[in-house]
Amino acid sequence: MNPPAWLAELHRQWHAARGRRTAESSREFTRNWILLLENSGASSAEDQAAATREAEALEKSGHIVLNRHRYRKYLIERLTLPHAAEPWLRDLFGGASSHVVQTTSLEIVMDFFNRGHPRFPEEWATLCQSLRSAFTADRSLRPFNWSHPETLRRLLETVRNLSEREWPTGTPIRAASVEIGLDSKGLERHQQTIESGLARLFGSATPLKSLGFVSGESHVELHGPVCLHFPDGSVHDFAGLTNVLVSAADLARCAAVSTAAERLLSIENRKTTYRQYAAANHDRRTLITTTSFPTPAFRDLLDKLPPSLPHHHFGDTDPAGWHILLKLREATPRHVEAYHMQWRPASAPSPLTPYDRQLLPKLLNSPLLADVRPEIAAIARCHDRGDFEQETLGPPAADGWPFR
Repeated sequence: MNPPAWLAELHRQWHAARGRRTAESSREFTRNWILLLENSGASSAEDQAAATREAEALEKSGHIVLNRHRYRKYLIERLTLPHAAEPWLRDLFGGASSHVVQTTSLEIVMDFFNRGHPRFPEEWATLCQSLRSAFTADRSLRPFNWSHPETLRRLLETVRNLSEREWPTGTPIRAASVEIGLDSKGLERHQQTIESGLARLFGSATPLKSLGFVSGESHVELHGPVCLHFPDGSVHDFAGLTNVLVSAADLARCAAVSTAAERLLSIENRKTTYRQYAAANHDRRTLITTTSFPTPAFRDLLDKLPPSLPHHHFGDTDPAGWHILLKLREATPRHVEAYHMQWRPASAPSPLTPYDRQLLPKLLNSPLLADVRPEIAAIARCHDRGDFEQETLGPPAADGWPFR
């Protein structure tokens, strides 16, 4: 026989309040009887009378205590769940004890600790030790929660799988998701949690794009005059539009892309900086687009624009930002000029992450970054990313090129 609805509501409230605690509470768990009935849906006099009979039977068996009105003993005011009855309530609804759950989570953490990490052994050991200390003290470290062991196991496995290899830049995020054993949309579906787990490992914000993933965007966003030329001789002119989304399919099938603009400016930050510069592009003499690591669609755009069109790129000045510039230069034979990308000291230090430290030698030794090596060397010399986010520079100071 299924437990009555009011008892299920009692279990829900108890579980939310203390069902995942390992230490015994100093006070017994009590609830207002009438409110408990109303929360369970027992609002009619008939339902409440039936619930009272059920509760009185449980009181006789010692599972609960009914606290009645001092004089009108037929009125129940509060229900108390004795400490000794808490395991009974938990078992009735099929839950494991918090001690068992905590022990299971600690065993999972120690298993991952013993497995180690092929690329970041010290950081992985520190993460596992921090989780062990927190879980032992009955605390969780977001996004790692000891009260959900299987979720904990999956998250640790995902963070380890993502960080144990150097992913080829431009790896579609859905392909990576399948490769590490998730469904194709698994990384996107849980992106915020996974990025939080990576940040816990590396000690700093670590978006998935910083690992080289691209979201498989199906378009390129542009501001400025642009025309698509197709093999059949037809032309699609976007020159009169303020903002243009050109699909990857259209870029793939067109023969060439032309523009009346004098230069191309790609901008890493889409949500703020791209919008600000597009708003200031009054003379439309600059074709402005947004990109981080170049997607196949963006590579098509670069291939089909005139080779003589100068390309400038405005990105962040942390190692990940310089890595994007490197990948853009690898994607096109034209020179990609760094725009507004100088190392700037910050009011508070921004220490290098383990990922930054691993990336810096590659950046410093790349011949394609020789012209900006002093800026990258400043990061290595100061062991500080500085004020690296392009948004902190604010909107452009002037309308039209060079916007400052």
